[in-house]
Amino acid sequence: DYLLNVAVAISAGVGALESAFPALQQNRLAVCLLVLALVTFVNLRGVRESGLAWSIPTYAFVVTLLCVIAIGVWKTIASDGHPTPVELPPALPASALPVSAWLLMRSFASGCTAMTGVEAVSNAVPIFAEPKVNNARRTLTLICSLLAVLLVGIGYLTHAYGIGALDQRAPGYQSVISQLVAAISGRGAFY
Repeated sequence: DYLLNVAVAISAGVGALESAFPALQQNRLAVCLLVLALVTFVNLRGVRESGLAWSIPTYAFVVTLLCVIAIGVWKTIASDGHPTPVELPPALPASALPVSAWLLMRSFASGCTAMTGVEAVSNAVPIFAEPKVNNARRTLTLICSLLAVLLVGIGYLTHAYGIGALDQRAPGYQSVISQLVAAISGRGAFY
């Protein structure tokens, strides 16, 4: 379970980095191994220390994505459901347009990868302050609520802006979140 969790997280993270810095696409394996070494080094420091180390980028990502979703929803509502992207998303390949059983299964599998790591709360119950169980329950509820808001927001906005998944092996690959942020706010400092 943890091997799959790490593989999915590193793959998604490197895909996001490649979207921002396309030159990294040529060295995907090396970047993945470098990120794996970094994650291993930080996690060897202990649960508390690694939790602190990963909290800053995690909170920054969640807050930033919530801001992007709020701005995107506001722009979509203000434009009667047809927002004008700051930067046009790449055109979807013709083969991606028809909905098939394969596409639905792939979407479900991709969506489920967003839920990996949620079990970490149950593994960390001994670290919580008293009352441990109630605090763990609140934390898990907050994580699941945030996940639901982020997934629904991303799903709504990708439809409104006409954004879809691209082939990660193709030149000029952009993750869905990268396309979404570029469409809503452009590629300036916020990107």
